[in-house]
Amino acid sequence: MSNILCIGAGYVGGPTMAMIAKNCPEHKITVVDINKDRIDRWN
Repeated sequence: MSNILCIGAGYVGGPTMAMIAKNCPEHKITVVDINKDRIDRWN
């Protein structure tokens, strides 16, 4: 298992990390963004 951090939940970071999380459940994915609304939309 590894930890992956993505800085930015926009058009690239969010979907990319969602696909990695879906296809690689053994990895812990964390996405951070300065815009709270972006994070809320993904949750």
